[in-house]
Amino acid sequence: MSWFDDLSGVERALIEPRFLKRTFKRGDTIVFQGDDSASVCILDAGHVAVKVATPRGESVTATVLGPHASFGEIAAVTRHGRTATVVALTDVTVRVLPGSAFDDVRHREPEIDRALLRSMAARLDDLSARLAEASYETVQRRCEHRLVELAESFAAPGGTSASIPLTQEDLAGVVGATRPTINQVLGALADQRLLTVSRGRIDVPDIEALRRHAR
Repeated sequence: MSWFDDLSGVERALIEPRFLKRTFKRGDTIVFQGDDSASVCILDAGHVAVKVATPRGESVTATVLGPHASFGEIAAVTRHGRTATVVALTDVTVRVLPGSAFDDVRHREPEIDRALLRSMAARLDDLSARLAEASYETVQRRCEHRLVELAESFAAPGGTSASIPLTQEDLAGVVGATRPTINQVLGALADQRLLTVSRGRIDVPDIEALRRHAR
């Protein structure tokens, strides 16, 4: 859930007319890290990868966002440029709130800033939990947990299987591990017929079976 969903109907009605709707194809870059753009985006449909450039010039997939998630708030508030690149993993529909409109509605309705703070706090809680998880869980367990989360996100409503459009390199970034280690974990899961790996895709035929295995 994004900060926008946390607002009341009256507050959403104030912002809704200011949104611009945009569509992107799989593989399109929606925003680039370092750009000065200050617009805020809300995903209505589809999934995106959030990628961060390392000091060595590599690109690491930090997380994957799905419907109702938002991005761009930090750049819009700080005006210090985009902190990550966002790439469409599937065809996506996005509502875009230009930076000037974002500033205007924040000044008009203080509850928007409070909703933003709650959203940022939730993200920090999630980050803290994942950092703590890295200290006590094995890479295998972390990988299995992330795969369950991704499968649930990419599954059709009521679906029992999922196709995750991520490379092994992407998954390594999300898990916080090296690609060779992730390859080993995926290989072991494939041997147990819990998933199959192909070029740029991980298929989970039975999400519940993977969830039971990851417990």
